[in-house]
Amino acid sequence: MVVKSATKKKLTDLGVDEEHAHLLADDRKWDDVKILNPQQIAEICQTDSGTAQSIHTKITTPIKSGKRDSATTTKRVRIQKRRSTRKKTSLPLQSYREEDKSSQILREIDTDDPLYQQIEAESIKDGMVLTPRIIHDLTEGIRSRGMDKLTSKQMKSVMKETKAMLAESRVDPHEAVGITTAQSIGEPGTQMTMRTFHYAGVATVNVTQGLPRVIEIVDARKEPNTPTMMIYLEEKTPDGKKALKTNEKQVQSIAAGLETTTTRDIASIDVDVAQRVLTLDLKNQNLKLKNMNGREVMDKLSRALKLYVQADNPDRPKQLKLIPGVSKEDDLAGLAADPPTYTALLQLEDKVKKLRLKGLPGISRANVQGPDKNTGEYYIATIGSNLSKVSEFAGVDRSRTYTNNIVEIYQYLGIEAARQSIISELRDTLEGAGLDVDVRHLITVADVMTSEGEVRAIGRHGVSGTKHSILARSAFEVTVNHLLRAGIIGERDYLKGVTENVIVGQPVALGTGSVELYYAPKNN
Repeated sequence: MVVKSATKKKLTDLGVDEEHAHLLADDRKWDDVKILNPQQIAEICQTDSGTAQSIHTKITTPIKSGKRDSATTTKRVRIQKRRSTRKKTSLPLQSYREEDKSSQILREIDTDDPLYQQIEAESIKDGMVLTPRIIHDLTEGIRSRGMDKLTSKQMKSVMKETKAMLAESRVDPHEAVGITTAQSIGEPGTQMTMRTFHYAGVATVNVTQGLPRVIEIVDARKEPNTPTMMIYLEEKTPDGKKALKTNEKQVQSIAAGLETTTTRDIASIDVDVAQRVLTLDLKNQNLKLKNMNGREVMDKLSRALKLYVQADNPDRPKQLKLIPGVSKEDDLAGLAADPPTYTALLQLEDKVKKLRLKGLPGISRANVQGPDKNTGEYYIATIGSNLSKVSEFAGVDRSRTYTNNIVEIYQYLGIEAARQSIISELRDTLEGAGLDVDVRHLITVADVMTSEGEVRAIGRHGVSGTKHSILARSAFEVTVNHLLRAGIIGERDYLKGVTENVIVGQPVALGTGSVELYYAPKNN
């Protein structure tokens, strides 16, 4: 983290508490901070929308009389600290600012493009409601065909085709989109096999694909069977002096820092029961691969275990010895009178074997992949995932780094990012199996799973288990439990959905069944 001190000072002068000012000033100039909207501030500061809106107001409101009152600032900081200790059960509704939303949408769109303006004017003339993104896509499509301007006839043709495609993309009223989605995914899903993806350069690692991966996604597993990450790097090193993503040696160094290194990875461990001594013979080749040395291992063992570490060479050790209960060199003199127990020795051995000397928790393997044929870029593929910690690692490009752990994405980046990852993971899995499913069906699944503001499974512990209909719930799983519970509490089923109407044998309220017609004979 490179904190811009000038930016941080400006923020604190405006009344933003130090913690939030520190996070906002992370590698950002004041001009970059000023354009942040409340949602972006909430994500950066990891706070609720109300606090983010307050910070946004302070940043955007000009100060007429110099610095704010220090007493007011102190009071605000105290309130913020009190909030952070309180468990949040709900978040206040974020205020909608049309200007901020519009600027966010139009950030990557050139609205001054003559062709863009021509299409926009024609759509308004025809009474069509086209979003800036649709107009931008039309503009790009026309330019890709080598055209900078359209004639009146060409423009009418484009508008006609656009109107027709928009009409086709819309769902008809009362169409059973849920059933259609289930059929569209379920039918090709039966063709999927227990496929696995083999990692390049790693003989023993297989990434779950095919039907098992689809089940993982719709079940909203807290952790996939094979969590992985694709870690991309910045253009240059944090100091800006060396190339990073195209420098294999630099990338290897970062990979070594990310990968979990235990004592067993760099040393062979021998237990001398008679002498009650634990001996570590360091492997020089493994130490080089992990970018470590004997002195570093010695210091980390001493700090982690709080024991005295005997070395054959204090400066460049090759062999280290540990004795249970010996925290300093002077304790060695009393060993003869009071030797450590066998149990203590075994406990020490177990602790040493599991001790993490280097790397991030959850990242068991980090392999350098590449270079890319076009860009010469290297990236790091990992076994295991830890998005929050990896994102804090110096040199990592947070905007491109990705994990296949959807729940982890939700916890770190929020529900919208989780929704997009569900769509992407389902699409990639189905395409990998050679199946073509309309992305709108996948969007429907993602929308249902994330509609409550958190990632929910499709099964009885998630979406299906929270249906209002008793019969719909009982038709899915554990029928007796649902019916018994409903009977005890006197719950009613109003037969509004599909499943419950099919069960009782009456028309479903969809399609032709959505219209209720009654014949009233005329009385003579």
